[in-house]
Amino acid sequence: MTTFNNRKLAIIWPSFLATLFAFNILADYDTTTDIRFRELPGIEASQQSLDYFRPLADNEEEDAPSNLPVILYVHGGRWMTGDKDIDQSPMVDRFTDEGFVVVSTNYRLSEDGKNQHPGQIEDVADAVGWISDNIRYRGGTPRAIYLMGHGAGAHLVALLATDHSRLMDAGVRPVDVKGVVLLEPLVLDLVEIMQSSDLRKGFHDAAFGENLEVWQDASPYFHIRDDFPIVPHLIVAACPVGWPSPEHLNQLKTHRWAAIENYADKMQENNVRVDLVNAMQYHSFRSVDRNFGTTGDQTTQIVLDFIKELEAHRIEREPIPTEGVLHTLTVESEDQKKVAEELGSTAFDLWNFDKSRALDTPITREEFPENLSKDFVSWDTNEDDTLDRTEIQAAFEALFSE
Repeated sequence: MTTFNNRKLAIIWPSFLATLFAFNILADYDTTTDIRFRELPGIEASQQSLDYFRPLADNEEEDAPSNLPVILYVHGGRWMTGDKDIDQSPMVDRFTDEGFVVVSTNYRLSEDGKNQHPGQIEDVADAVGWISDNIRYRGGTPRAIYLMGHGAGAHLVALLATDHSRLMDAGVRPVDVKGVVLLEPLVLDLVEIMQSSDLRKGFHDAAFGENLEVWQDASPYFHIRDDFPIVPHLIVAACPVGWPSPEHLNQLKTHRWAAIENYADKMQENNVRVDLVNAMQYHSFRSVDRNFGTTGDQTTQIVLDFIKELEAHRIEREPIPTEGVLHTLTVESEDQKKVAEELGSTAFDLWNFDKSRALDTPITREEFPENLSKDFVSWDTNEDDTLDRTEIQAAFEALFSE
């Protein structure tokens, strides 16, 4: 594991939410590389490791910023190649300047029939698990994770966003993922690809084999359902070659763009926000990734605006009403502010994320993280091991009482 600092000039980019994030524009970032998030026998350490990039203060008299939103970037490479090393990428400069902690992860690569699905998605889920457990000590908040991937990496983060079982198996609350950015996703409906001789390639076979059930399980499209809340998506489509002919663009519209629209339509039928960007006229598959974060890149600005909009919504949610609330709970904790923030975040998520829980519905103790519940001496006045809305508010207020 390697740690070092990168010093550079800050560049401030305009956007409609720039004022909200102005306090986060920084000039330095700290880097730690090759952190193991999982260790399996026979798997190279590098394939189950990640790097993170954390903004630092712009002078020695200030503390490094904390509680920043986190972006997990998953590289492409047709599930067979690629690496997490993005230290020299303009993306790191741009997004740390804008006030994000950036994490880049590796995962097992398919070769000779090994490391097929679900190995790769399990690794990426475990990388999110590492963020959930550790990022609060490295400047980030585990309550605001944004998933981003390119090519095969876009497929993997789309699968995480639609199949919450992967996150839960890694100990992650799905509500902590707030948005997904897919840069030229290679797969959204794998079944359609594998059953078409025109679309199926050798790298699909290497990663997913011959089993229809595996194809369905590996398809984000097949995990969309109306009783399952899915976070907003931004999808960018580019051209596989740098200078497509009109005929080639027509073919892309028939296949690649149609597949994205089909996925988006199903999302929208289930009340999921999906923003689409057709970048085929000005971006190739390679240039989307290569230019991401550079000055003047349209795709970068669209992604930033999308994530910042979601962040503003998260930050500006209405607080729980306080009128007439009694202080019924006490707390045993040396760090009251930290406990209060986590209590508030948990309560907001449980009541507000999918809007399926009525405001007067009690929350059971088991629904709270163990590390949060242990901070409280007494839990409720109902004597049924549940907390109602007023009791949660009382606990929150008690944390700030003198």
